[in-house]
Amino acid sequence: MEIRQNIYSEQKEKIQRGRQKDQKMEQLDLTSAKRKRGEHDTQVIYERLRREKAADYYTVLQSLVPTLFPKATRSKIVEETIRYIKHLEGKLEFLKQQQRVEPAQPIQLTQRNRTSTVDLAVSGNMTLFAMSFTSRPGLLCRVLQVFETHFADVLTATIVLASDISWITVTAWEVGASVDRIKRDLMAI
Repeated sequence: MEIRQNIYSEQKEKIQRGRQKDQKMEQLDLTSAKRKRGEHDTQVIYERLRREKAADYYTVLQSLVPTLFPKATRSKIVEETIRYIKHLEGKLEFLKQQQRVEPAQPIQLTQRNRTSTVDLAVSGNMTLFAMSFTSRPGLLCRVLQVFETHFADVLTATIVLASDISWITVTAWEVGASVDRIKRDLMAI
């Protein structure tokens, strides 16, 4: 992190020096129609400042492209920069396509037995388990143990208790192929 900050501070310094060189070039005022003997020196100074500024820009560009070696030529810097920008554009397009993916149609399943019911709704990476059980001590702990056993990421869990029935809802993330096993284990509680 400290190295990256040093690079950025160096880049800021180089940009500041470039601005100072721009100011020096503006002060030289090369637009005069009259040519004097000293104007040749002014043009030389102007050209030197332009080359220094270009060199600073190449250095900054070189520090921004991760695939460049320290002793790269200017043509290599430009070539690798173009390649890197194209790579970043491709990556950006891929990420935009991932954002546009339509959500999957929800799948709903219900399974019942004498003492419990498990309703299941799957939509994309989210799975909602809505369960009703005959109330008994330690029920919520056993339900959550099933999810832990199958390494499911539980986002939320709620429980509502009535006189003899407990309603439990659990929202899990990226359950995937474990859905059937989790449902089977919940019905066995």
